[in-house]
Amino acid sequence: MSFAEKLDLLMNITRTSNSMLARIIALDASFISRLRRGLRTPVENAGYLPLIARYFARNCTSDYQKAALAEAMKNPLILNADWSTDTEDLLLKWLQENAPVQPGSINNFLEELGRFQFKKPAPAEGEMMTLADNTKLGDIEIFYGIEGKRTAVLHFLSLILQKEDFQTLLLYSNEELSWLTDDPDFLARWAALMFRILGKGHRVKIIHTVNRNFNEMMAGIMNWMPLYMTGSIEPYYCSRTRDDIFRRTLFIAPRTAAITSSSVKNDITGIANLLFTRPEAIKALQTEFRDYLELCRPLMRIFNPFRPSDYLETLAEFEGEKGDTIIRTSVLSGITMPDQLSRQLMGRLPEPVASVLLTYQNEKSSRFFALLEKHHFTEIISLPELETILQGQVMVDFSDIPGGTPVYYTSDEYRQHLKYIIKLLQDCKNYHVYLTENKVSASSMIYVKEGVGILVGKTTLPSVIFALNESNITAAFWDYANIHLLKGIHSQERRQTIARLENIAASF
Repeated sequence: MSFAEKLDLLMNITRTSNSMLARIIALDASFISRLRRGLRTPVENAGYLPLIARYFARNCTSDYQKAALAEAMKNPLILNADWSTDTEDLLLKWLQENAPVQPGSINNFLEELGRFQFKKPAPAEGEMMTLADNTKLGDIEIFYGIEGKRTAVLHFLSLILQKEDFQTLLLYSNEELSWLTDDPDFLARWAALMFRILGKGHRVKIIHTVNRNFNEMMAGIMNWMPLYMTGSIEPYYCSRTRDDIFRRTLFIAPRTAAITSSSVKNDITGIANLLFTRPEAIKALQTEFRDYLELCRPLMRIFNPFRPSDYLETLAEFEGEKGDTIIRTSVLSGITMPDQLSRQLMGRLPEPVASVLLTYQNEKSSRFFALLEKHHFTEIISLPELETILQGQVMVDFSDIPGGTPVYYTSDEYRQHLKYIIKLLQDCKNYHVYLTENKVSASSMIYVKEGVGILVGKTTLPSVIFALNESNITAAFWDYANIHLLKGIHSQERRQTIARLENIAASF
């Protein structure tokens, strides 16, 4: 059983509400809700777990409650335990089993991001790019089950491609995703058709479901990642709690067609998928989608050299927020760059990019030191090979995004930056650096601020940055950084780190 299933069982057999448990253990009711639905997993040795165990040990006293626990825990000893102490210990041990957040889905996301290149997909051949035959479609068609949904989607995408005028597609589904992900051939054909649609100039507004299982949610984002990179997609999410029993799909091309379906929980095997081409029906579904969209917020923003938008403004806003921060990167972060070096490096960029970057650099130091007054800032750095530094091949982090022109350190400039990091370690007790030899996902960056948001980036050319502030995703990445990225290196002493950095700076 997952932690969420265990907590849900305990709360059901004791008739404990989210708000009641929150009051007893001094947590927010929304946090309890996320734990219960599997959207948040307890960190290792979470301080609230003993309190939860104690509460339920004192409130599971009837025979049927004991029997339910014995069955769930696969432990008949619970039936004869001393209910004042033994049960509390047994419950705590049970709750702590497999409690820490699992890093797999985030690792996969980072590795996929690190491998991404901006290039046109290979030309699709044969059946993959063949459009569905829409000549016999009526104004309402019904397709059943998983294969039916795939057929309906192919008709939907084909109808869009057969239209010459541009439109913004409206997409939402909180139904189970096996229809898309379980058949590699269908997934490849879907992706090829979507690239073709976006390549013709169409745009997409998509509402993601963030109350899915976290692994499923990350898998869904990964499936859309290459499409996100086109800059033609606006992703949203709804923060309000929704019924997780009845589920819904709305795929709408306002001038062409629409698909709708409904299901109960995860069962889509026999559902009816309705494909509409009747304008009145499409208009009604479009109204339903837009009413829902008004309740939603942007899920993420994407920055790259081809679509830089207001990246520096977003970065400055993120760095200005207060909160403990962890950054894991294979390049030295811009926020720790000394001002004199900033001016020197930015001087190699053309105007007006240089002036914009200098404005950011001149203000970032005050934000950084204000943060360090009350909050911890932790850097996990995977340093490049010495030869790479000496050859001047180390790029200044994300310097290519604002203007498309990357800037590289000379060996002397890299040394200046290292020496300033050493000075920060010596002068600022809330600034921490851990050096890692782990090259897994070395071409990606995680920059997470607890309770605020995350920046996830690709540090090799061309750079890409995702900015997200959805609370559950932020919490999951914070747990990932705080537990898994620091695992095995958090015992490094400050003086040892300073000595290592001094040796590195003196070696070239």
